[in-house]
Amino acid sequence: MQDIHVGALFSPQAVAVVGPCHEEGTVAARFWARLREWAYQGAVTAVNCRDCLPETLTLAGVDLAVVCLPPEQVPGAVERLARLGVRAALVPGSGFADRGGEGYFLEQRLAAVARETNMAVLGPHCLGVVSWPEGLNASLLEKLPPSGGVAFFSPSATVSGAVVDWAVAEGVGLSRLAALGNRAAVDEASILQYLAEDGETRVIAGYLEGVFAARRFARVSQTVTRVKPVVMLLGGLTAPGRQAVAAAAGPLAGSEAAYRAALRQAGIIGVSDLETFLDTVKAFALLPQPSGPHVAILTNSGGAGVLAADALSATRLELARFSRATAEALQRQTGAWPSNPLDLGAEATPEDFAAALRLAVADPRVRLVLAVIARPVGTDVQAVLEAMAQVDRQDTPVALCLVGERPGALVRQVHAQGIPCFSSPAAAARALDAMLAYGCWQEEPFPVEVCYRRDSTKAELWLREAMNAGHRDLGGPAVYPLLEAYELRHPVTELARTSKTAARIARRLGGAVALKIASPHIQRKSDVDGVELGLTDPEAVRQGFARLTHRVQRLRPEAFVSGCWVQEMVVGPVVEARIWAVRDPLFGPVVRLGLVDGDHHGVNARLAPISLTDASRMVREFTPLAASRGGRQPMHLRALEDVLLTVSQLTLDMPELYTVELEPVLVTPRGAWVVDARVCLVPVE
Repeated sequence: MQDIHVGALFSPQAVAVVGPCHEEGTVAARFWARLREWAYQGAVTAVNCRDCLPETLTLAGVDLAVVCLPPEQVPGAVERLARLGVRAALVPGSGFADRGGEGYFLEQRLAAVARETNMAVLGPHCLGVVSWPEGLNASLLEKLPPSGGVAFFSPSATVSGAVVDWAVAEGVGLSRLAALGNRAAVDEASILQYLAEDGETRVIAGYLEGVFAARRFARVSQTVTRVKPVVMLLGGLTAPGRQAVAAAAGPLAGSEAAYRAALRQAGIIGVSDLETFLDTVKAFALLPQPSGPHVAILTNSGGAGVLAADALSATRLELARFSRATAEALQRQTGAWPSNPLDLGAEATPEDFAAALRLAVADPRVRLVLAVIARPVGTDVQAVLEAMAQVDRQDTPVALCLVGERPGALVRQVHAQGIPCFSSPAAAARALDAMLAYGCWQEEPFPVEVCYRRDSTKAELWLREAMNAGHRDLGGPAVYPLLEAYELRHPVTELARTSKTAARIARRLGGAVALKIASPHIQRKSDVDGVELGLTDPEAVRQGFARLTHRVQRLRPEAFVSGCWVQEMVVGPVVEARIWAVRDPLFGPVVRLGLVDGDHHGVNARLAPISLTDASRMVREFTPLAASRGGRQPMHLRALEDVLLTVSQLTLDMPELYTVELEPVLVTPRGAWVVDARVCLVPVE
């Protein structure tokens, strides 16, 4: 729903509450109270009914309706409201898919009404919306933080409430808030599209626990993050978490690899714990974007300075080296030895802190400043903060850590001055590192997708024959016609039914060959040690054939063995890579790259379609491991990128391919060869 009127949820000209508004304690009455008590300047109308809408109802000028009716009445009421010109509806009540049974079908009807009428329906089972610029509080929230630049959305009312409580406690201002509930019509992608163009929002924050329209969300996010930072708290990544999401909202949770890949490709900053999420949002909300990684640490405690320096080691941040002029001025004005961290001493005055900050932000070698302040006896922290607030920070990000300080009036005061305050140096380092990573993402070129040449007729013929024959799991040479259609190189491979034939084929191929067991009943050759490698003469091939077939028949006597595949070996220095793609139920094909030998430190994943940048980055992440195995000759890693891009295109061309596994892919100085392949086919209805 690209044309959905999400803006009417946040900026309505008039609002109507539909339900028993005058019955104390009802949800409708609570919404009615919030709308009238807050600073909303538009008209608020009460449609005071308990069941269906009155036949005589007219709602001239109303953009947003809060529908507080029994679940069975909601779809019909929303349809009627749409005919009356209402562009958006908010449904707070439960009893839909969250309860299962009949509620699931009610929610499907509500979603269908929203699609047919192009109406922005938020919910059901949602907390509501708050829009600070318009003074609109169409929610069940009572205590709200000040106005600011952070927009937040979440399907969870509990997480929404926790974020609001945090913002109130620390004085961080919000611009928009939307509790999405069951997401029958308005989902994460719809909200992102609106917030990307919202002039009141500086940073977008959200909570994800499964995603509706996951591929659209990933595509929209790539565009939004070029304009504004998007910080997401991630839920449902573990197996127990996915079970909890499915129990609460249906099968919305994809695999962790798919989530991570989607976030990485979209430039979204994803974190898995609430505290880090709030710290990251706070940093983006209050600080300008850093122009580099070099940090100056100012402190009145040597130990705190050491902890801050240690915290940088786990990030992209680095300790800055003061220029000679700055070092001399620091020693002259503060009396401290001009090292970094700069320890001003327990008796440092507010003027010392202000002078050190002024010199640090003026140094061209310093890109960020982190002030770590302890509370030794006699230190007037309030005066120190006031003195630092008076310094012209010259668009240099300045963060603060008050050791042992809990959220309160002092922290709110610091935030009001545009300086984020963190509970520990490590928390500050993580948040600043996230900002630096986002800056690097913005500088990257927009992803360019490529289309490789392929023989579509040959590929479709192979697929049709395999499906008609009832084949669902194919491996080895049976997949080679598909590889050839997509111009993926593989070694010459021929079937030998006897040892004599195998020796003759090996003589014709020349050089070393490999023997692989040929049996329709053996899916993975490694299960039966079904490979003989490095056979260089006919006699070795004959003996290898006998040895291999005897071993397999002893281990799997029930399996029919039709012979052995004789395959030419790729010689020289090689790196054995593994490329496989799995179709995620939400995000679609996920392409992964790793090493064959089980070393998963080199494994990484991206969603198809993979761009040139994605393929290059995957291979670069893989390169340190590849270099350690390739000797001194450089591997043709560009050929590995081509294989990745081709597999990405293959999975998009053929939705019947549930899995594609190329193992091993031998990367040499001369190119890349797919030695073995396996695919799993699933009919598409």
